[in-house]
Amino acid sequence: MSSVKYLFSLPIILLLIQGCHHQYDDSPLVASVYSYELHRSDLTGLVPEGVSPEDSLSIVNNYVDQWVRQSVLLSKAEKNIKDDFTSQLKEYKNSLLIHAYEQKIVNQLLDTLVTEDQIISYYDEKKDDFRLRNAIAKAVYVVMPEKSPHFSRLKTIMSKNQFGEEDVVELEETASRYGLNGYFDMDTWQPFYNLQRAVPIATYNENLYLKQNRTIVITDEQHQTYLIRILDYRVTDDISPLEMQKDNIRALILNRRKYELLARLQTDLLEEAEKSNNVKRYL
Repeated sequence: MSSVKYLFSLPIILLLIQGCHHQYDDSPLVASVYSYELHRSDLTGLVPEGVSPEDSLSIVNNYVDQWVRQSVLLSKAEKNIKDDFTSQLKEYKNSLLIHAYEQKIVNQLLDTLVTEDQIISYYDEKKDDFRLRNAIAKAVYVVMPEKSPHFSRLKTIMSKNQFGEEDVVELEETASRYGLNGYFDMDTWQPFYNLQRAVPIATYNENLYLKQNRTIVITDEQHQTYLIRILDYRVTDDISPLEMQKDNIRALILNRRKYELLARLQTDLLEEAEKSNNVKRYL
């Protein structure tokens, strides 16, 4: 049990309190509220191994405090609310059991290997599902003081028609040599608004801006000059690049397999129960 498990949801807290209220436990008492009792055995497994004594005490104290608060509230609720929640608790327990069983089957039987070909095939089949809501870009940039002696050389590199990996290497080496800040990952797509947080690009039309600009020079109010090279871009409503969607597609494929696996499980179990005469309908 992790160090945050004392922050239970209300239904689990209530079940725990009910258990402490109705079941006999001869282990030492930790706390009591009216007729409710919290015993040392109820704290078993609460503190994970390797936790310092100070943190262990904090975890236990927080748990006990939460238990006391919930117990006080429950005691008042029992006296004032006469509704019977037996059916809801049964449904909740049934849902937990079914979920746990399905998760066990998924862990045992789900094929989690997703190949590159399967990702590409899914992407080609569902391209319209990957249309962009915001513009994205690949970009590199260098930040230097205004009137830096390195500006001319760096701008020449940035402005090349055939700008490539060797140019990025030279930019990064120059920046490192002279203590300049920058960003030199030429392979990663990012939302254009993220780029705008890093460099002071101001525009009301990001799509048009990306279409019209490749090498950008900006000097801000702090007399810092930004040299930016837009390497590639996609505007709003373009299809998102495959490399940006691989993890998402992998998760979608696995979710579809999980759904299909559980649907087959349900069908197979129903057929088994019907064949063995364990399903009877009386309507």
